[in-house]
Amino acid sequence: MKFFSTIVAVIALATSASAAFSSCGAADDDFTFSGVTYTPNPPKVNQDVCITLTGSLKDDVTAGATIHVSATFWGISVYDQTSDLCDALVGGANPCPILASTTSVTHCITVPSNVPAGVSINLKAVVTNADGGRVFCIGGPMTFSN
Repeated sequence: MKFFSTIVAVIALATSASAAFSSCGAADDDFTFSGVTYTPNPPKVNQDVCITLTGSLKDDVTAGATIHVSATFWGISVYDQTSDLCDALVGGANPCPILASTTSVTHCITVPSNVPAGVSINLKAVVTNADGGRVFCIGGPMTFSN
């Protein structure tokens, strides 16, 4: 299930197709979204998916930032975990710290084989910085194919 943490971590911080993700945060969040995309669309089980977030980051995201990821299927919780955001981004193109004014963050991961194909899973992520301030909240559906 680290997949969900990583995919939403990337969303927490655009290549070909527009995603249906939207902000569930407040006007005073540190990150203001202007777009979220991923390719391929739909993402494929056992293949890489690259997610790009674009927007404006007001404050640096530093070590100690956390991400709370939840996933539901037909309103039933199928995943709920809080993780260290910087640990999830290690080895990617945008490791911590992520500097204020960053306008685009892209991260690619391999979709694990245990993710069900053809099922819409509603993902939600809330990122909190090390100082306790909310960086953002984002949510939306994602469906995977074979």
